[in-house]
Amino acid sequence: MSHQHYYQTLGQLLQVSDVERRTVVCGAHTGSEALFQNGTLVASLGSATDGWDSDEVLREQLSSPLEVVIFGGGHVGLELAHLCVRLGLRHTIVDDRVEFCNRERFGEATLLCLPFDEVFAQDRGWNRPIFIIVTRGHDHDRLCLEHCLAMNHRYLGMIGSRTKVAQTFAHLTDRGFSPSQLDTVHAPIGLKIGAVTASEIALSIMAEVVSSYRSGAQQVVRLDSALLALQAHNRHIAVRVIGKSGSAPAEVGFTLALFEDGSTAGTIGGGVVEALAIEEAKWMASDGSIVDHTTHFDLSAGEAASIGMVCGGKIEVLFQRR
Repeated sequence: MSHQHYYQTLGQLLQVSDVERRTVVCGAHTGSEALFQNGTLVASLGSATDGWDSDEVLREQLSSPLEVVIFGGGHVGLELAHLCVRLGLRHTIVDDRVEFCNRERFGEATLLCLPFDEVFAQDRGWNRPIFIIVTRGHDHDRLCLEHCLAMNHRYLGMIGSRTKVAQTFAHLTDRGFSPSQLDTVHAPIGLKIGAVTASEIALSIMAEVVSSYRSGAQQVVRLDSALLALQAHNRHIAVRVIGKSGSAPAEVGFTLALFEDGSTAGTIGGGVVEALAIEEAKWMASDGSIVDHTTHFDLSAGEAASIGMVCGGKIEVLFQRR
């Protein structure tokens, strides 16, 4: 499989659900990797054809970046947007009222100031988003919920009393939605913390959202969609953090790509280590005989001081020709 087809396949898989990436990190097949979804091998890249369950393989849970879509730009929607900014979450505000959907009110959000039914009339490019429905009226809530249920998402919640929720669910049942579909809806939305004010309600909602995407013991690597697109269409050296100890400013899964024109995208934590890794990637790019390999960068106290670092720790980096 070509690297273009491999990365395109990865992007398509992430639109459906999370993906497990298994990478050979030592031995003759270092750098080979494979994609598994629901335990099934879907694609592979490199010289390895089997052995994906061996101890020489790094397993990572891959997911798309988190994106929050908030239907309703009122008081709760505004407080939710503030929390999205604090949490570093990309977010979109949807409302049909200009006074509640404008740049002065939402400085960092994507804005869709349209009638709610028109929002769903075209593909918005949302990739398994987090849907939060907090509009000003039952009819709008019901319309948004019906459309959101028909779309692939990672979380879906709707504000409202138990009576309103029951009425909405009865309507959707009549519209053909199954009990299993309705069971996925968080309604009434939010954790039960006795919230009263808009700020408290937003806090209860975002606490539930965070709990939903942080659940599970395995750390999730969220792949940058822009970097993935660049990797799919350009030859490059992939530089990936595959191991870490101590307080080094990087996490397993951090990825940087060095392209043929010398440009880079992504990061492995910045600083001196990233600069050294880029130099090694350039050396690999200039010599076609250099195979995929790993390099350890030691930021222990003594060595850290000599290169201007004080964080300490060690990281292991994998260099792959793609």
